[in-house]
Amino acid sequence: MKDNTLLSPHFALREFIKSATAMKHGIDNRPTPEVVANLKRLCINTLEPLHEKLGLPIVITSGYRTKALNNIIVHASRKSQHMTGQAADFYVASTPSTGSGTGSTTSHRELLIRAFRLIITEPEIDFDQLIIYPSFIHVSYVSKDTNHHKIMTAQGDGKYCRLTREDALMLN
Repeated sequence: MKDNTLLSPHFALREFIKSATAMKHGIDNRPTPEVVANLKRLCINTLEPLHEKLGLPIVITSGYRTKALNNIIVHASRKSQHMTGQAADFYVASTPSTGSGTGSTTSHRELLIRAFRLIITEPEIDFDQLIIYPSFIHVSYVSKDTNHHKIMTAQGDGKYCRLTREDALMLN
C-alpha cells in the first residue's frame, strides 16, 4: 500500500503513519491491510464528516502506531487503539478567517472545543472514545455496533475524567 493512498476524500494514509519518533528510533511504522481498513473506517465515519461540518483542515498528529512505537510513547496505553488503526489524535488548523489573520479572535482552544462539540452532537459523526487534551483531540472508532461513545477530558499525567454528554458540551 502506498503512503499517498486516500483513506477518504480529505485524508491520506501518510498522515496516519508518519512519526518523527518512529524515524528517530528506526521503527518501521507501516500498517497491515487490516489496520488500513480500520483507518478507512475511522476516516469515513468520524474524521471526514467532522471535516465536512467544520469546513477547516484537520491535522493528524498521531495515527497508527506499531506496538514497538506505542511502547516508547510516554503515557500511551498498552491497549491503545492507535495500534489497531482505530484512533487518531488531531488539531484543527486555523485559516485567516478563523484565527491566524489579523482581527480574528478564534483561538486554537476554541477550534478544539468546536470540533469536540461537533463530534458529540452531530448524528453523522460516530465515535468510540473521545478525549480532549489542552492542545489536541483523541478520537477512536470501532464499529457502529460496538462504539461506546465514551467522552473524557485529560487531566495530565495519564489521568482522565469521564464526562457526561451535558458536561462535555459545557467545556470551554
